Amino acid sequence: MPVQWNVPYPTGIFDQQNVEQFNRLPVWMAKQQTQRIPYWSRWKQKYATIKWEPNMGDILQGIMAEPSPKTVQSFTPRNITEVALKTVVAHYERSNTARIKHHKFESPQFHFLPSFRDFRDKQLKFASDDLSRQIGMAYDDFVRWQILQQSPYIYICGATQPYTAVAYGEATDTSSPKGTAEMVSYISQIGAGDAGYLDFRQMCAIRAIARNTILMPPWEGMKANPGENETVKGKYILTGEPSLYEALTFDIHVLNTRDLPRDLLNSEFSGIISGNIAFMAERYPLLMADDGTFPGPEVELQLPALTYGSNFRYETVPNPPYVGAVAGWAFFEGYNSYETIDIGPPPKEFAGKSISVEKFNSLQWNGEVRMIDDILIDYGNGITDTNKYGEFLQLISYVTLGIIANTNRYCLPVLYRRNLTPSLNVQ
Repeated sequence: MPVQWNVPYPTGIFDQQNVEQFNRLPVWMAKQQTQRIPYWSRWKQKYATIKWEPNMGDILQGIMAEPSPKTVQSFTPRNITEVALKTVVAHYERSNTARIKHHKFESPQFHFLPSFRDFRDKQLKFASDDLSRQIGMAYDDFVRWQILQQSPYIYICGATQPYTAVAYGEATDTSSPKGTAEMVSYISQIGAGDAGYLDFRQMCAIRAIARNTILMPPWEGMKANPGENETVKGKYILTGEPSLYEALTFDIHVLNTRDLPRDLLNSEFSGIISGNIAFMAERYPLLMADDGTFPGPEVELQLPALTYGSNFRYETVPNPPYVGAVAGWAFFEGYNSYETIDIGPPPKEFAGKSISVEKFNSLQWNGEVRMIDDILIDYGNGITDTNKYGEFLQLISYVTLGIIANTNRYCLPVLYRRNLTPSLNVQ
């Protein structure tokens, strides 16, 4: 009976309903969310941009006038009663070149069935956001890698000759001036133990070289990111992994020379370093293994199979070779070392619906993630067909990008030995 009233409380065995009496799902599912450290860009909005001029080739050449050098330290003109000597002042110009790069991003093909029957909805929205995130990280990686490769000098913490000239030039997909062999050579020069750390005293030493040897001017503001204008005016910028800044809390020199009101026992170090070094922390800093390679920051970890549900279970976790890398690269910068290139729209013949048809695949190369259904379907065994029934969708994005040096010696890459537990090194 579906309902019974006034039934006496049983004195023997409890009545039990048949657990198989009704239809049910094999497992109850609930949406879960977790908090992950968000990604923030440190390179895309750092530099001023140059707008690409269409129909001017595929190589940008920047030209700038170079002032004449100061070639003497003393000046002794003749007496006015004698024939005067003269100084002839002439100047030259220099140029920088850059090639426009392009890259494509795609998702797998999505069938309508998962969105129709699977528990987790809005899967395409998550996939689109994730693809956009990958594009943003790739842009930062491109800019940072080109800057490292195009820098004519580097600083190696604790080396016999820390400030040194190195090979430099444009990095391509097949070769780089600073290859694996060069990286191994650089690592071998890092000072042993504490001498190889990028601590407070090393930061001040780098600033001294930047200011007095390189003649690096401080930042006058950040044109591409007005929100940082007041922060960086008159300062140098040190960009690198967060632990470099965190270690200042336990830095012996900082502890011994801090102003009395600063409480580093109950709070972390904060503010500008030594008056004019602004620190910018990266979400995924450039870390290097002892063999001169650069491990990926994250990997997918396959989880154990479940009794119920899908066994395609993976968790994105930090990559052990990355978090345990022995060396890291930071970047000490003055003003206007590089400029990024704003490519602009494609040629108008390819950029819009200039053909009077219902659908026209316009060329878009500004990094926008688009959803398309104009794809081929592979049914296996050599059988392909068009997506004429609209069962499949795909996410795509076409990216063009470029960077050109302005005065590349105004950015000094810094190689250091990583200090993962600075609080344990305090004596």
